[in-house]
Amino acid sequence: MKQCIICGQSDYKTVFKEFEIDILKCKNCGHIFSSYEAVQNYSGYFEKEIEEKDHFWWNEAHKRMYDDFCEKFITGKSGKLLDVGCGLGYFVKYASDFPGWEIFGYEISEPAVRFAENNLKLKNVFCGRVEESKFPAKHFDIITLWDVIEHIPDPAPLLSYLYSILKDSGILFIHTPNISVQLPKAKIKKLLFGEKEGGHYLEAKDHINIYSPRAIKETLNQAGFKEINFIHLHPIQSVSGSKSDFKKDLKNFWFNVAKFVYTLSFGKLNLDNLFVVAKK
Repeated sequence: MKQCIICGQSDYKTVFKEFEIDILKCKNCGHIFSSYEAVQNYSGYFEKEIEEKDHFWWNEAHKRMYDDFCEKFITGKSGKLLDVGCGLGYFVKYASDFPGWEIFGYEISEPAVRFAENNLKLKNVFCGRVEESKFPAKHFDIITLWDVIEHIPDPAPLLSYLYSILKDSGILFIHTPNISVQLPKAKIKKLLFGEKEGGHYLEAKDHINIYSPRAIKETLNQAGFKEINFIHLHPIQSVSGSKSDFKKDLKNFWFNVAKFVYTLSFGKLNLDNLFVVAKK
């Protein structure tokens, strides 16, 4: 029987069903997670042959988000940055163009690391579990997790290690879906269109823990992080890999609405994806 990663309880209810996989909600703390039994360190996310859609998604579609991040945290500064779960290496390559920064990437997928080395010509991307990297304590100024934490059944060992290699003045940055938005959206799509093979709902086999603002705060608190804040960066400029300008415009409209609501509610109502900045 599955246990909630936040409170350790095994009392939950089903709040959504995706292709016979139950999405569960802890009755004690409210955290939402998939019933799918995923392995802790899954390395098969990228196939041997990297598809064209992967290039578009991780490079072009993410560029505006990367622009926002680098303007806020990298431009005019210097230090060391580690991108954990760096995938094909596009963010590592992008950030490496900023003077004064040493940029490193860690990725568990061998095909992705080969692509980063051979196609992007990166020499600072390493393959394996970052927990086994043996980086010195308090080594990095910034550690990033772009769309990573939701894939990990138990994030505690990873977060504890990242805490140890982050400088006292450093930041841990996390980008992850917001269940407060994703669950209602999945229910509406299923109600309107039914459940179709290939449909994009909650990605129950990939997104094992789907965080709310409250849940991600508690998860980070348990790893030792004390100061946790949410920011807003422009969203991925695509909907489920689509190149439709109409869908992209709708997504950006929602982003602006979410920012307005967040400000109007004094940070109490977050309808955006979760962009989390955590400090020790």
